[in-house]
Amino acid sequence: MSRRTLERRRAARERWPNLANLLTCYFNQDYNLLYGSIGGAFAAAMAEAPLELRRTMLREWRDWQAVEGLNNEDLRRFVNDGFGVDLYFKKPLDARNFMNRVYDEMIASVRAETGRQGDAAP
Repeated sequence: MSRRTLERRRAARERWPNLANLLTCYFNQDYNLLYGSIGGAFAAAMAEAPLELRRTMLREWRDWQAVEGLNNEDLRRFVNDGFGVDLYFKKPLDARNFMNRVYDEMIASVRAETGRQGDAAP
């Protein structure tokens, strides 16, 4: 593992530990064996994470977006190396779309559970 990969992984674990854990656990090299598809992995992740943890991960995602997401044209290395996601992103837009889907899935699950349509994570 390269030094830069180790730095990305350390940064992700220190700054966004819950988000990093979710992504590493559900989108690793065995996601298709465990969940059948990316959609299945998302469904399992949202079903198994308690409400308060999903709210915490939403806050972490927003912080990650402000630090890395908005300032980085190509998120592939950070998503793969930093968060340990073992998906192939052909284009930079694919990694961005994946991270946006992470947010969308979490916010939808929190709203469904709380019945709130506004900002679901204080």
